[in-house]
Amino acid sequence: MKGSLVAAVLVGGLVLGLLGGLLGSQLFPPEVDTGDLEGRLSNLEARVASLEGQVGQAAPGGGLRLAYVDAEGLFIRVFLPQVEAERQAMAEKQAQLQELQRRFLQGELTQEEYQQQAARTQVEILQAQLQVNLTMLDKMIASPGFADFRSELQAIQAQAQSLEASFQQLASQVEVAILDMQDFLSDLQQLQLAFQQLDQLLTQAAAAKIVQVAQAVGREGGYDLVLRKKDVVIYYNPALIVDISAEVEVRLRELFVGL
Repeated sequence: MKGSLVAAVLVGGLVLGLLGGLLGSQLFPPEVDTGDLEGRLSNLEARVASLEGQVGQAAPGGGLRLAYVDAEGLFIRVFLPQVEAERQAMAEKQAQLQELQRRFLQGELTQEEYQQQAARTQVEILQAQLQVNLTMLDKMIASPGFADFRSELQAIQAQAQSLEASFQQLASQVEVAILDMQDFLSDLQQLQLAFQQLDQLLTQAAAAKIVQVAQAVGREGGYDLVLRKKDVVIYYNPALIVDISAEVEVRLRELFVGL
């Protein structure tokens, strides 16, 4: 194993992710159905036993070099601060909707008043959510560190801009009284689904960059195996498995310097 080091990050499927995507999804979802928990645990136990056997049988100083990375924590600490102002604006809109709900329940608003005002606020929330992603896209595209992902990011950006136009159209409709609430809710739901798909794509791009940087750190550090902490590492011996999250974080932060 020493002759040809293999640095790999076990990340599962790169699908909608963040223990918050930008808006609260999880960064790396479980690889299999959670209902198969017993099977997952048995498989993990076998893998751990195999690793322990390889380490234990190796001569001193010649065993596997193992490390892990906290990908979800890195997303929170590095990517989310890049859109903090936009996320705060989104949170304020969500608070406005909660306040409308409170006023309605307290009898301060009629049902008609509540429906009309809540509809406008829901559109504004969607617009604020999209602005989070647009800002993140602008920064990622502008960063030299994302040059290898630029064409994919620009394709996502084009989708986001098209969706933004649709949001604007819906917003103009709710500036006056909504005559057909059923049609409005149908249009709103379609835009929400489109936005979720967009958020998924952007989260995948961020996750892929975390994986790429972790792989580079693993290779350069001479590690044979780099694990993902969440859903993979249950227990580790600090003397045998190293946390390389800090080094990965430094490199990820460098991607956004000056942006």
